[in-house]
Amino acid sequence: MIQTPWSAARVALALLVAAGPARARDSSEPLLRLEDAVAMARTGNHVLAASALEVDKIEERSAAMRTRRYPAFRLDGIGMQLLNSPQFTYPAGSFGTYPGIGAVRATDTSVSIPKDFVATVVASVSQPITQQYRIALQLDALQLDHQIASEDLRKDRQRVTAEVKSAYYQLSATAAGIIALRDLVKAIEDVDGLTSRYLTEGRVLRSEALEVKARLARERQRLQATENSWDTEHEHLNQLLGRDLRTSYRVATPSELVAVTNQLSLEDARQRAIENRAEIRKDSLRIEKAVTARKIAYSQWIPDVSLFAAYNRNINYTVIPKEAAVVGVSLSWEPWDWGRRFHEAHEQGAAAEQARQSRQETEDGVAVEVGQRWRAVQDAAARLEAARVSEEAASAYLADTRNRYREDATLLNDVLEAEARLSRARGDFTDALAGYWSATAELERTIGDANS
Repeated sequence: MIQTPWSAARVALALLVAAGPARARDSSEPLLRLEDAVAMARTGNHVLAASALEVDKIEERSAAMRTRRYPAFRLDGIGMQLLNSPQFTYPAGSFGTYPGIGAVRATDTSVSIPKDFVATVVASVSQPITQQYRIALQLDALQLDHQIASEDLRKDRQRVTAEVKSAYYQLSATAAGIIALRDLVKAIEDVDGLTSRYLTEGRVLRSEALEVKARLARERQRLQATENSWDTEHEHLNQLLGRDLRTSYRVATPSELVAVTNQLSLEDARQRAIENRAEIRKDSLRIEKAVTARKIAYSQWIPDVSLFAAYNRNINYTVIPKEAAVVGVSLSWEPWDWGRRFHEAHEQGAAAEQARQSRQETEDGVAVEVGQRWRAVQDAAARLEAARVSEEAASAYLADTRNRYREDATLLNDVLEAEARLSRARGDFTDALAGYWSATAELERTIGDANS
């Protein structure tokens, strides 16, 4: 995690103003640690599961392509009913002329085939030879497709990890906000009780007492809205983890989340992003794939040569041989294609250069994005520090004003103003806390994770 300009101890000090149990942090519920949440999301998130299946599909495609290296076995058959009776005529002497015998046959002879059902069955086996080079290139291309799909999976993992962290941080901040709001409601309830006593004694006006009750109602409503927001965030994190939305858990406190580590400089962040970002690695793989595709295009000039063997069986024929077995070599080649293969090869060359340009643009875009996120963390840290100081000041001011109000009923307006000030300050602090961690999660996503 990126270091803040303030320590974990100072965050804890700011949060010590709130104490006591809260529904958002029931100690009976199991603690879900941030690292456990990230690990669960990587194995249970439905989007990641779909991306992983894409990788599996390419693996199956590669396995299917590898089978083309081996001999191909075929069994072909045809059955038909003759509609006429074909005749074969053998001219006299068509089998030769021999001394003492003469011509064989001595006269023209016709042989007819009955109008029966006939069939031919051919069993063959063919082993590709020169095609092995092209098959190897196609396997290389599929391997690059597999790596590209893996980079897409890495990108999705980085995105989901950032979403899980942001949701976790927001949930932790909301839980802290609930505790603070409950303390504020309790404080206003104390003021309301004191004001009601002053009203019976005639020391405050009824309108002033009603204003305290109105303030109490507003803070109770805020507390209810925040608790509802916590429930929604709770379900959203369960959704990201790929588990039942009703699963109960609690999250760590904000002070437990802050880790004191060496701060990452902007240049270091950009360098790590260049090395880790899936988009950049994906563009590099696209360059390799275009080069491989160009080799495949050039391989089309190589004739297809195969060894083959075949066995032919004729059924119900009365003239032609009933069976035949052959072995040999087959060749298939298109010597003239009007420049088609040449243009296909040059197209892949242009695709490789296009991928190089895309990679450079991606690197520049990543550098800009990292700079933006890095500066956003600095801004969020400064805002959080200011909100922390304001919250501490507002809390101390309310405590002092309440103590003076116990002695002087005329200070009711000051108490109301102090309560409003603390309410705003705590809301700002909660927002700043969530904003800082969200900015940190986005920076981590932008930098990328080499292990994802």
